[in-house]
Amino acid sequence: MQCVPLEEPNDVKIDDAGLNANAGELELGDAEMLRRKAFLDFDESDAIHLRRLHAALNLHADDFTRGFYAHLQAFEATRRLLPDGEGLARLQRTQAAYFQGLTAGNYGRDYFEHRLRVGLVHQRVGLAPEWYLGAYAKYLSGLLPTICEHFGDDREGFIATMRAFIKVVLLDMGLAIDAYIQARDQTILGLKNYAELVFDSMHDGIVVLSPELSIESCNRRFLDLLGEDTAPPLNRPLADVLRADDLDAAIRALLHGGTAVRDRIFSLQLVRRRTQSRARITLKRVCLGDERDRVLMVVEEISHEEWLRLQAEERLARSEALLRQAQAVARIGSWRIEPEGPDPEALEWSEETYRLFGIPVGTRVTYADFLARVHPEDRERVEAAWDTARQGQPYQVEHRIEIDGETRWLEERAELCQDAEGRLYWAIGTVQDVTERKRSDGRIEKLAYYDALTELPNRSYFRESLKKKLALARAQGHPLALLFIDLDRFKEINDTQGHQAGDRVLAEVARRFRDTVRQDELLARLGGDEFVVVADDTDRQGAEAIALRLLAEMRKPVGVRGIDFPLGASIGIAVYPDDATSVQNLIKHADIAMYRAKSAGGGHRFYSPEMGERLRRDLELVQRFGQALHNGCLQLHYQPKVSLADGTLTGVEALLRWHDPDWGWVSPADFLPVIEERGMMVRLGEWVLAEACRQLCAWRDAGLPLPPRVAINISAHQIDEKDFAERALAIIEGAALPPSRFEIELTESSMMRDPRCAMDVMQALVEAGFAFSIDDFGTGYSSLSYLKRFPVHTLKIDRSFVRDMFEDGSDHGIVRTIIAMAQNLGLTPLAEGVEDALQAASLQALGCREAQGFHFGRPLPAADFAETWLRPSRSTDSL
Repeated sequence: MQCVPLEEPNDVKIDDAGLNANAGELELGDAEMLRRKAFLDFDESDAIHLRRLHAALNLHADDFTRGFYAHLQAFEATRRLLPDGEGLARLQRTQAAYFQGLTAGNYGRDYFEHRLRVGLVHQRVGLAPEWYLGAYAKYLSGLLPTICEHFGDDREGFIATMRAFIKVVLLDMGLAIDAYIQARDQTILGLKNYAELVFDSMHDGIVVLSPELSIESCNRRFLDLLGEDTAPPLNRPLADVLRADDLDAAIRALLHGGTAVRDRIFSLQLVRRRTQSRARITLKRVCLGDERDRVLMVVEEISHEEWLRLQAEERLARSEALLRQAQAVARIGSWRIEPEGPDPEALEWSEETYRLFGIPVGTRVTYADFLARVHPEDRERVEAAWDTARQGQPYQVEHRIEIDGETRWLEERAELCQDAEGRLYWAIGTVQDVTERKRSDGRIEKLAYYDALTELPNRSYFRESLKKKLALARAQGHPLALLFIDLDRFKEINDTQGHQAGDRVLAEVARRFRDTVRQDELLARLGGDEFVVVADDTDRQGAEAIALRLLAEMRKPVGVRGIDFPLGASIGIAVYPDDATSVQNLIKHADIAMYRAKSAGGGHRFYSPEMGERLRRDLELVQRFGQALHNGCLQLHYQPKVSLADGTLTGVEALLRWHDPDWGWVSPADFLPVIEERGMMVRLGEWVLAEACRQLCAWRDAGLPLPPRVAINISAHQIDEKDFAERALAIIEGAALPPSRFEIELTESSMMRDPRCAMDVMQALVEAGFAFSIDDFGTGYSSLSYLKRFPVHTLKIDRSFVRDMFEDGSDHGIVRTIIAMAQNLGLTPLAEGVEDALQAASLQALGCREAQGFHFGRPLPAADFAETWLRPSRSTDSL
């Protein structure tokens, strides 16, 4: 802005040399000044018009100047350049003289130089051109009314003078703007020269590459590196002067958005020098203003020695990085301490060690800081391990730490270097996160010693614990009780509802037992439905109290899939030292007592020596029976079933008999329960059916008439077998006998173990031709709703009701009710155990159709039965 005069700003002076230099740059010679005036159509006539106006304007110069400066004071950009007090007054006077120069009429070299000088001053003080234009706008708008008043009605004079005034103002503005531009160009040129000086003075070679990888500029050091003595190889491909493996690829990757390359070592081939060199190169993508990315490449040549050092450093850095990565993956950190070092108390930790302890990397850590991070319960052990290591023993310790509320396990190992007097020079060690290993050890221990289903201790844990507890009881002279528990009726649930339901039952039973026993009593699951309780310092009375609590829990039904199943338990108890003094015998005797309890229908039993004798006999019985079954030493005897109306044979029941060479005849009441306990009933049942088929075939082949039906007793275990029907049919078909010759007898309880399964098996056999009868009816718990749905042919009235029907009115009523019920259901009632004619007559009178018992005939061997009952005069039925 021209308002700031040349003479006033003392801190900004333009010397003549500088002015002349700028004028020379602008080429303002006489010819140029004339050309500029001519271009504006400014001539002597314009100067005359302005001189005529000069005197009139001078009268108002002070008013113009004061108003002008008031305007300048309104703007921060101009106000900060104005002086205060007398300085401002001098500036106003100079400014008035400056404006008066516009109409003074002297527009030669002095005028031009003065206007250039003013423009340079404004540029130097930092005033932008827009303020210069604003100053003129203010000046002209204030001047125009005065000019109009001066000319009055002289329109032609006013127009001619205003034209001249506009021309000189534009001339003035042009000179000031030229000064701004020239000053800017000089500044840019100076910066350029300075940059080039710095560029060429740099120790490293610098190259600017185009997107096509040609050289756009380079400095002197780069030329020296290439061996170029003349002009730089501008616009030549980089590969013409310098080549390096992967360098082109790195540059192109950078141009396509890759990351900058910093201090990467390349092996260079210098084309002109025909030599190999090594250099540290940095690549950076830059934009120089034309929207095309360039690459700035900095090349630092390195010596062979430095090359070797850098290779070593690079290998070391890779090794350290690999070590850090390996430590992070393995969660192993390292540490070092040097009591004789610069920081004797500080521990030197690796990054992974910091992470393991949850401390920011680089934090100064002392032994006290480390110990504070150790779990309080483990600190004494850690310090003891360190003290032991100071005495020459290996340092190895596991301890816990707490990080963000989580407990972690660390294992530390170290090697210590000490002198003969035990002074520590240094120690170096490792720290590893072993939390997962600890958890795995815990899981392995749980898998090895705990039952997965119930989460109770298993057989292995039980035996080890019992051994320790028994040793402690022996040492302290205290008794110890072992309770052996086996669930009753569990197999029924498992077989009828499936193993998943059985598992839920076991889990519920385990929960009940766990809530029942005391904390100092060991509860374990041996497998299947067997549990044990070990009670320290407990005699027979205390053991019985435990058993009663457990049995009370087992009397509560267990719900499975919406059905409440009654359970029970059989508990055998053996007490140290009365019943056994060793682990093996204590378990054995409790097991024996449990079997006695189960044989008695549940509850609890204490071991007694007689039980051992009974068990030995049972084991021998099973062995002898197995041999008899294998060697064909079993027999079937046959008892007739007769019609009460005429005494004719209506069927025959095959009954098992066993004669042992040493024991003689063994009662079925003695051996069948034992055989059933030992799981031999399925095999035995198949033998009975096969033997009955063999005998029928023998009678048939002998030409004897066959009984209408042969009744075979089957057990609950057989009816539970889903393929029982297929196996039974296969045996009969193998003998070429019709299924209609056979009747299957089963008890109510056998049918009701799994009613659905029993019904499916019975239905399949009935469709094949079999008949079914319910044995010992009235002693079980079948319901009428089930009874009428089962495909049953005969109801056999239990012998206990028949025996007492004349002595007990209720038994007589039961017999009458069963007969009536059978008739109503369309079934045949058959009375068992009829021993005299009175019973037979009474039963016939009540409507019973058939009977069997000693009154009609005892069970007989096959030959005797044939002789007695299969004579032609007694039966005409044949195949």
